[in-house]
Amino acid sequence: MNIKSLRLIHFRNFDNVEFNFKENCIHCFYGKNAQGKTNLIESIYFLSHLHSFRTNTLSSMVMDSQDQMLVQAKIESNHSMSDLKVVVSNQKKHLFHNNNSIKKYSDFVGILNAISFCPDDIMLFSAPKKVRRNFIDMELIKLSKKYTFTLSRYNRTLKNRNMALKQNELDVDLIDVYTSQMIEDEVVIIKQRNSFINSLMAYANRLYPFFSREKEKMSANYITFVDIDNIEENIGKSYENTFDKDCLYKMTNVGIHRDDIQFLLNGKDINEVASQGQKRSYLLAMKLGLAQMVYEKTNQYPILLLDDVFSELDPYRKKELIHILPKNMQIFITTVEKVDASWFKNRSVQFYEVQNGMVKEVTQ
Repeated sequence: MNIKSLRLIHFRNFDNVEFNFKENCIHCFYGKNAQGKTNLIESIYFLSHLHSFRTNTLSSMVMDSQDQMLVQAKIESNHSMSDLKVVVSNQKKHLFHNNNSIKKYSDFVGILNAISFCPDDIMLFSAPKKVRRNFIDMELIKLSKKYTFTLSRYNRTLKNRNMALKQNELDVDLIDVYTSQMIEDEVVIIKQRNSFINSLMAYANRLYPFFSREKEKMSANYITFVDIDNIEENIGKSYENTFDKDCLYKMTNVGIHRDDIQFLLNGKDINEVASQGQKRSYLLAMKLGLAQMVYEKTNQYPILLLDDVFSELDPYRKKELIHILPKNMQIFITTVEKVDASWFKNRSVQFYEVQNGMVKEVTQ
């Protein structure tokens, strides 16, 4: 997968710019802080996920004094071309694929598959468990239409079941119908989430030794509300056992909407044993492992966005990181300092200087 061109209008500090990018090339953007480096890769991420990795507020991405913005890109995917466009106006997203209006977010997300790494990502480990569920869900949504449909249906059914529980006169038969549908969906969701985590850690462990000089092992536990063996029977019993509590509190107290992931380093919770540097390395290994998972499932690499990835690596590891990045992947890197061009031996690379929303291609 490659971004052939990118157009930004009133996005952050980019007024009206357009870029053309080489396929399977490392695009390295450098410049001082607050010049727009991260804004550029944020726009790509936004086009992939329909939200930012920096903010939950749409208006903060719109240039000051403007009331709308546009992000548009031409994408090459499996030898076919797509035109993606998002217009944000009056706090609403308007989506277009090949100039056709798209109404459902799920029909848009994943057309451009971008994976990002940024320093704040280490908050994943200490954030509320909803953040870790969203991490799994977003990646599975991009990879599996069945998962997207099933999760969407589960969330609707959960909402309906909670509404039914809030009625003064309970319709037990209706609640049972909702419960049966949730059980059917949860079997699918739990199996896919658990398989995803196991596969991701297997891929990440192959890469982690590069980042750690010590012999450390990554692992993760998917924490759900039932034993995964005999899963359908166990989920049914769980709802039976908590029905009285659900009626008392007028809400569904068990389900995959409360699940979590525990990340481990050498068998211990990463929050208890890992330094900030170890967490950063752990996370980077996960993101690169995720890219490899995508490749093996779709036969093409996603777009990789690496924000300030070199800041805590010594010169040797900076150089070696470049060497382990797949050659047939389009990669966008931001850095405060210029990077030694000799590190990119036998790699296609373009360098850009970013200054106050202006981007200039440079040679090194």
